Formats: sequence, C-alpha cells, structure tokens
Amino acid sequence: MFQVGLIDRISKPIANIQRQFGDLGNSYRDGTHTMITGAAGVAGAGFALQAALMPAIEMDRVLGEVKSLGVANEQLQQLSDTALNFAVEYGKSATEFVAASYDIQSAIAGLAGNELSEFTRASAVLAAATKADMGTITNYVGTMYGIFQNTANAMGKADWVNMLSGQTAKAVQMFKTTGSEMSSAFTSVGASATSVGVGMTEQMAILGTLQATMSGSEAGTKYRAFLAGAAKAQTALNMTLTDSKGDLLPIFEILNKIKDKYGETISVAEADQLSKAFGSQEAVAMVQLLMQNTNGLAKSIDDLGNVKGIGIAEQMAGAMTDQWERLENGLFAVRVAFGQVLLPAILPVVESMANGANAVITWTRILPNITKYLGFTAVAFLGLVAAGGMFTLMLGLGKQAVVSYMMIVKTWSVMNALLTSGLVALRTALFGVYMMIVANPIILIVAAVVAAIAAIGALVYYWNDLKASFGDTTWFQILEGAITLITAPFMAAFELVKGGWQWVMSGFTDTSGFNGLFAVAEKLRGVFGAVFGWITEQFGKVWSMAKSVMSLIPGMGGDDETGKSKSVQQATPRASIPQGGAARNIASYTSASTSYGPINMNVSQMNSPQDFASEMEMVAG
Repeated sequence: MFQVGLIDRISKPIANIQRQFGDLGNSYRDGTHTMITGAAGVAGAGFALQAALMPAIEMDRVLGEVKSLGVANEQLQQLSDTALNFAVEYGKSATEFVAASYDIQSAIAGLAGNELSEFTRASAVLAAATKADMGTITNYVGTMYGIFQNTANAMGKADWVNMLSGQTAKAVQMFKTTGSEMSSAFTSVGASATSVGVGMTEQMAILGTLQATMSGSEAGTKYRAFLAGAAKAQTALNMTLTDSKGDLLPIFEILNKIKDKYGETISVAEADQLSKAFGSQEAVAMVQLLMQNTNGLAKSIDDLGNVKGIGIAEQMAGAMTDQWERLENGLFAVRVAFGQVLLPAILPVVESMANGANAVITWTRILPNITKYLGFTAVAFLGLVAAGGMFTLMLGLGKQAVVSYMMIVKTWSVMNALLTSGLVALRTALFGVYMMIVANPIILIVAAVVAAIAAIGALVYYWNDLKASFGDTTWFQILEGAITLITAPFMAAFELVKGGWQWVMSGFTDTSGFNGLFAVAEKLRGVFGAVFGWITEQFGKVWSMAKSVMSLIPGMGGDDETGKSKSVQQATPRASIPQGGAARNIASYTSASTSYGPINMNVSQMNSPQDFASEMEMVAG
C-alpha cells in the first residue's frame, strides 16, 4: 500500500502564532495575579488589624455614647472595668453592659462615683437572675428609683439598688413571676402606694401574691384600685384603715378588719357592699384573693424585708451561667483589654488618615483640571484592566471550546464502541438461540418426520417421471422390483380387505344407515389433515427462522450468492486498470506529470502477493 505525504507549510506558522498568543495571555494573567496578590495582602493586613481591634473599637463606641451624657473619664474607666469583670463572671456581653448604663444615666440624674457602675451591675445581675432582657430591667430600675427616690437617697443609691435587685430576685423565687412581669406590675401601680406610706417590700409581696392568678399589669391595676378607694371605704364601712399619720395600715391588718366584719368568706351581697365602699370591682377582687391567706402574706412581707443586699440575685445568676458563654465573653474581654492599650497609639494615625480625606476634598476643589485628568487616568487604567480581562476570557473560552469538542468526540467514540459491542452480543445471542433450536431433539424428530413425509410425497408425485427417465436402467429396475416385493403383501392385504368390504356392502340395498359413520370418518379425516397441515406449517416457520439466524453469522449464509462477498460486490472501483496489471498502468503515467512541489513517498507496509491480487480484484470489480 502506497502513502503520499504532503509537506505542511501552514501548521507551523499557525502554531507559532498560537504560542505567542498563549504566552501573552499567560504573562498578563501572571501580572494580574501578582497585582491582585499584593493588593489583597495590603487589604488583608488592614482588615486583620481592624478585626483584632474590633472588640476594643466596639467598647470605645459605647463608652463614647455614655460619655456624651457628661460622665467623667474616671467613671468611664470604672464602668469599663466593671463591664469586663461582669462579662468574665457571668458570660454576658460587656458592650451590652455599657450600653445599658446609658439608659440608667439618662433615667437617674446625679449618679456620682461608683454609683453608675453599681446601678448597671445590679441591673445586669438581676436580668440574668430573672431571665429578663437588659432593657426591661433597666427600665424597671429606673421606674423603681422614681417611685422610691427618697428611700434610695436616704439609704445611698448604690446600697438601695443592690437591695432592690436582691428583693426582686427573692420575689421571683417566692411567687409565680418574672423580672419583666414585676416591672409591669410596678409600672401599673406607680407611686400610688408609696404616697400613702406603703413600703417597697409590702408592695412587692402584694403584687407577687396577686400574680399567682393574673399577669403583672393586671395585679398592678387591682392594687391601684384598692389604694384609690381605701379612703372612701373607711367612711362607708365605718372602719379605720389609716394610722395616726394618715398612712395606710399594713395590708394584713386591713384584711383582718374586713374578716372581723364579714367573716372568712364574703358573700355576693357583701361583695356588692364592698364594691360600693371601695368604688370598683377590682379592689374587691384583690381583697377576696388576699383574704385567703393573710398569714402567708405577712410572712412573705417579712421574708422580703430580710433581704438587704444583692446576694440572692448573684446566686441565681451564677446558677444559670453557661461556662461556654463565659469562655467566649472572657476571650472578648481579653481582646478588649489589649485593644484599649493599643488604641491610644493607633487612633491618632487613623484620625490623621480620616482628616486627610478633608484635604483631598479641598484639593479637588482647588485643582479641578488635575482632578479630571487623574480621573481619566484611573478610568483608562481600569479600561486596560478590563481589556486584558476580556482577552484572557476569550483565550479561556477558546480552550473550553476545544475541550468540549474533544469531549464530544470521545463520547461519540464510546457510543460507537458500545453499539458495536451490543451488536456482537446480539449476534452471539441469536447464534445461541439457533444452536438451541438445532440441538433440540423434539425439533429434530419433527424435522425428520416432515422430511420423510416430504420425500414419500415427492417420490409418489414424480414416480411416473422417474420411471420414464430411468425405467430402462438396470439399477432402477432392481429398485422397482424391490419396492414391488416389499409392498406386495400390503397390497394383497388391502385388496383382500377391499373385496371383503365390497361383499359386505353388496348385501345392503340401502346404505343410508351408514351416512352417520361416513360423516364421522369425514370429520376424522379433516381433523388429521388439519393436524398434519399445522405440523407442516410450524416446521416451515422454524426452518425460515433458522435460515434467518444462520444468515447473520459470517460464513454461514445461503447459497444464492455466487462466490463473491457483498463487500466485494459493493466496492466502488477507485481506478480503471486495463489488462496487463498494475505495472503497465503505472508505466503509462511516465509520459505526463504535474508538479505539486516536493512529494515524499513513504511505504509503511509491503503487501504480500496474495493481498495485492485481492486489491486488484476489488479495483477491477
């Protein structure tokens, strides 16, 4: 087989151009990556520094808010230290602690020294002990200070707020209430009880007891209605409910006087009389509820009065402290402590950089032309970056297109291979089916019977022709004599039966009685004929299927083809070669030639004479 190799003068220059474009793209990509890496390093360092100082920055922000209320630097430092210690001890946020002090300072004027820190700490501990949020307890402390301001000033604000936190925590222990519900109750009552001389512990006990069956705000509403009608009820009930100073008697004494007048229980008529005396149903409802256990109410007042500090609240808050939150907020406090040391040295630099923005804005107004050209330069630089990015994008798309094409080609090859394997497997399966059919004994027996019947039928049908053609030959006469000898006994027996049957039938003048028998015989003949026909038909189908299966197996097809394979018959001649062989045909081309430049003749394989002859047959058709 001859191969013609043409020298390619195009691929090499194209490959060189592709390589140059690839080198250009790689250089641009490397430069871009280097630039981005440097910029990312600078930005990363800045963000890392900011992240490291962020806890201290957040603390500095909230301290600045408190400072705006006129708090001195010494108080701010003490507040910061208290917040960090609280965060480590109870696992709560130090920044929320400082933010709560802003509300306290706004609600309570004149806090000096450590009072702001103590108020904030007491509020934070009470919030943790009563499962309330910091904002709710801060409002509660502010409300209570407004109600009991005289008591707080007399005791000392720091001592009073610690006692308030302890008593409120004790009330949460004793009654079915929370910090937020107690705050709602005292908000509803306001200063009504304090104005008639009722102490904080008594008010807290009454409101806590009432919250066993109602909400805090409802309890405060009923207690306020009772206080409002107490003065009127003295005259209506002819009962003294105040002392010599005009202050309201302790609640358990008032309840005992009502019991003495109406008994342990109050009827409907008596409740109506009390309602008219106090001026509302809410007051009567409070009296009915508290009368059920006046001794317990008195004991609750004594227990709350024995609480003088914040110890109970601290115990409750400590019992609910999560150690993982302590660790988290402890690390935050450590970062704040380090940041507060570094911030004084870093903030001037940050401040100067921030002030530099004002200088840049001023220069842009003074030098508008230079600003414009600098802007154009920045836009041009960004445009070049965008163009380079687009170039790199196009190169990447080209590579992706090539890869996609190769994937499609490989997929097509795999599909062809799978299809070829499937056809081979199908051929093998069909061949196995054919072999099963051929090897089946039943089919072979049926085929043999049908073949014998066909042979006998053909012999009978063509007997006269055979006899006319071969009757004079010796071997045919011998064969005819043998057949006559074999069939003579059967023919004699048949003639005997036939003669006997005709004799029997001759004795009957009327044969109509045998019509039924003849009909049965006709039906039997039809049945046996149909069975024989079905057997012949099925054998024909089996034989046709076997032939079709055999035709699929190479080398086992039918005999209707005359020696040439289909590939040879269908081959298209590629050249007409006259008699004389290929050498004469090749020699005829020496007289004329066309130059195509340098031509290299590469013979990769020398064919054998047999292969050469086969190729010539295919060419000649």
